Amino acid sequence: MSATSIRLGILQKRKLEQAAKLLERRLGRRVSHGQAVEALADAALRKPQLLDQAAERMDLDLSDDPFFDPSLVFDLGKTDARTIDKILYGE
Repeated sequence: MSATSIRLGILQKRKLEQAAKLLERRLGRRVSHGQAVEALADAALRKPQLLDQAAERMDLDLSDDPFFDPSLVFDLGKTDARTIDKILYGE
């Protein structure tokens, strides 16, 4: 297993949490943020027109973002999804 960290704004995190809650209600069990992101990515890949609509609203220019550095890598060792959520999200 590998882990990555994504930087979310307050509204983005709220949307991710809402999507995770929706997924939890449908599955009847708790899901990690990673599982929610994966489900959203799967849905977008199945219906690419959703990405077209979302891209019109996105500003993806990260050149001025001082925290964006794609070379940053964290090795958390052997962990499970719950440990990663606790480390990254304090849950």
